[in-house]
Amino acid sequence: MNSLYLGADIGGTNCRVAVAEVQEDGWHIRYRGNYPSQNYPSAEWILRDFLGACGSPTLAAAGFAVAGPVVDGSAQLTNVSWQMSAVQLGATLGGVPVVLLNDFEAVGYGLSSLAPGDLVTLQPGMPQAGAPKLLVGAGTGLGVSILVPEEGDYRPLPSEGSHADFAPSGEREIALLRHLAERHGHVSWERIVSGPGLEAIHHFVQAAAGQEPKALAAPDIAEAAMSQRDPWAVQALEIFVSAYGAFAGNLALALLPRAGVYVAGGIAPQILGKIREGFFLRAFTAKGRFAGLLAEVPVYVVTNPDVGMLGAFAAARSCSADS
Repeated sequence: MNSLYLGADIGGTNCRVAVAEVQEDGWHIRYRGNYPSQNYPSAEWILRDFLGACGSPTLAAAGFAVAGPVVDGSAQLTNVSWQMSAVQLGATLGGVPVVLLNDFEAVGYGLSSLAPGDLVTLQPGMPQAGAPKLLVGAGTGLGVSILVPEEGDYRPLPSEGSHADFAPSGEREIALLRHLAERHGHVSWERIVSGPGLEAIHHFVQAAAGQEPKALAAPDIAEAAMSQRDPWAVQALEIFVSAYGAFAGNLALALLPRAGVYVAGGIAPQILGKIREGFFLRAFTAKGRFAGLLAEVPVYVVTNPDVGMLGAFAAARSCSADS
């Protein structure tokens, strides 16, 4: 039997855990589980539940993609109050090798395992082989990774670029910035381009119109906007998608990712229809004299929800004795 690897995608809302083996045609998942992060005091508790449910298989190694910066094998998650360490996780798993990596670093490793059907082209551009790639993705937070060419492949580098200062475009976004600054002081891109950000935008557009704000969760706002049931949700989603595109365009100017911009995360596939209406690309390319340059950059949406898990498996395999 092939060696088994554990991969986990640890987010602020959900923790997705799976055990898989690698075969000639790629990774085959044998067991998987999905756990609400807020229901558990730590990742170790989730592992115990998961391993008990799948019969405690013998593992070669494990990879954990975590939503936060990783320093010396440890991480403090950004949107859930967990401290994680590779040493402690390895002990919970019986001493197997464990690698801890940023969640979007893991997504970067997972890109090479995607099938053509896992990508939707927003802008074909003029791709250049051997150029950098850019990965961005909104979910509970906003993730970023830079992929640099290395020995015929790509190596993803972790980034916390989502916490850079939000740069508004136009009077409405300036008013949004002021609204959020009253709450948070510093307003980062993640305060807007994320699930909580969509909720904040929805609150803002209602208040700006003199309405008593009606609180909705991000998935409900997106659904209400896509079905045209709520005009405030429609406005909020348009602001959200435009900000998403503007943020990706800013990073693309800094990095010149002529091999492609990849939009991942849990939100983009759910609002793909709105993204394809043009709000994203108009903001992406609205960079004055450099609009033509950004029109040449390929832009794709990643629709495979397991891409971070695939990257965690790959990282686990690279640190195991079987690699």
